[in-house]
Amino acid sequence: MIRNIPPTDRILVVDDEASIRNLFEEIGNEAGYTVYTAAGAEEALALLEQNDINVIFLDLKLFGMNGIELCRRIRSEKPLAIIYAMTGWSGLYEVEECREAGFDDFFKKPVSADFITRRVEDAFEKISRWTDRGF
Repeated sequence: MIRNIPPTDRILVVDDEASIRNLFEEIGNEAGYTVYTAAGAEEALALLEQNDINVIFLDLKLFGMNGIELCRRIRSEKPLAIIYAMTGWSGLYEVEECREAGFDDFFKKPVSADFITRRVEDAFEKISRWTDRGF
């Protein structure tokens, strides 16, 4: 089910694969979200500095700063953000390391449109519950 989502609900997808960024952008736009994409950590940090984005999907294997380090940087600035780890390389990073870095969940690519939509909706609902309580 696609809901009417205000354009203030923004998503960031950081992946070095254009096909993954395009998939998330297409699915997010169809669901009414504003989707920002970045191919690497520096571009992602610049987007986060310029935009209020609280739902973030990070590929773990990025050139330069990897997804683990990027998550730590983001988490220090945005403690209420929902940050998902995604990887095409099962076993490359341990789930425990992702949790310690501040990821909220971990999944292996490829993923379906339904899976992406559910994760985004769950994230915004969680953020809404937290902010409604004054956190």
